[in-house]
Amino acid sequence: MQKDKQAINELVSSMKPGFAGTDVKKVKQEIQKDISEGQGAMTSREAGAMRD
Repeated sequence: MQKDKQAINELVSSMKPGFAGTDVKKVKQEIQKDISEGQGAMTSREAGAMRD
């Protein structure tokens, strides 16, 4: 029972913003730079993320 609660808490905490330590604005800028340089194709997931 305790293991189940611990596993759930770990899962929930990993879904919180900032868990991975990435900077959203920096990632978007890098994607824009790659696109402008013609490197790779944008996936629908990336395109959807650029809307906000």
